Amino acid sequence: MLSRSQSGDILMPLVFVVDDMSAVAAVTAERLAATGEFICRWFTDPLHLLLELRPGMLDCLVADLAMPTMNGAELQDRVIEIDPCVSVVFVTGRADITTTVRVMERGAITLLEKPCGGDRIVHAVREGVQRTQARRALVKQRHDAESALRELTSDEQAVLECMVRGWPNKTIARELSLSARTVDRRRHDVLQKCGVSSVAELAVLVACVERQVHDGSILKSVKP
Repeated sequence: MLSRSQSGDILMPLVFVVDDMSAVAAVTAERLAATGEFICRWFTDPLHLLLELRPGMLDCLVADLAMPTMNGAELQDRVIEIDPCVSVVFVTGRADITTTVRVMERGAITLLEKPCGGDRIVHAVREGVQRTQARRALVKQRHDAESALRELTSDEQAVLECMVRGWPNKTIARELSLSARTVDRRRHDVLQKCGVSSVAELAVLVACVERQVHDGSILKSVKP
């Protein structure tokens, strides 16, 4: 997922770099920007970064682990609250085992020891951007799937449940006490509303939603 300007022009992935040492932050940002793959901004205060951050805007965060106003682990927590999809790469001169385990369990890409070579930071940020984009794509897929399924009436929902079980039209008609023509029409309407062309694609769409629903039903609500 590439960033876009307000005019709609496609931009490169956006990377924020934060380190309380301005020289380190600037050099790291310049090193990443020099690849021609990223747009980079650097900060010396995590609080200033948080004031700038908006959901969906950032593709990767490069953060020092030890900073005076807010440490990297705390910053990671705050960033995840604003945008759970953002990947974080940590760079540090010192890190205890407890903190390292914490940030990795929270989804950090890696923790690089200072000074780290240009290739290592670039590779880590590339992976971070890819993970962020993959997470956002999955979130969008699930959102689109939920929206599509909520457009179904309860009658169409009943047919959908039979379709994803792999039942043929005759079985669906018998189980739901419908005519073959009615089943055909509702199958067509289900596929059209869900924006898919086959039962296999429909099953994938339903699976995306079911992973988000804990009560076992395909939908929490459908149209009457």
